[in-house]
Amino acid sequence: MTQQPHDKFAKQFLEELLSPFGEVKTNREVTDETRFVDVLFSPTPTSAVDA
Repeated sequence: MTQQPHDKFAKQFLEELLSPFGEVKTNREVTDETRFVDVLFSPTPTSAVDA
């Protein structure tokens, strides 16, 4: 997979932005069909909702 400078920057930016809220993985294979996603974000479950 060829990466452009803006692609690398966007992935690093999103990883830094989303990491306090959950798990962030870059360049991951997903199993719908064999495809790859640039950024996969899984929010951390919380027991209380901020109101």
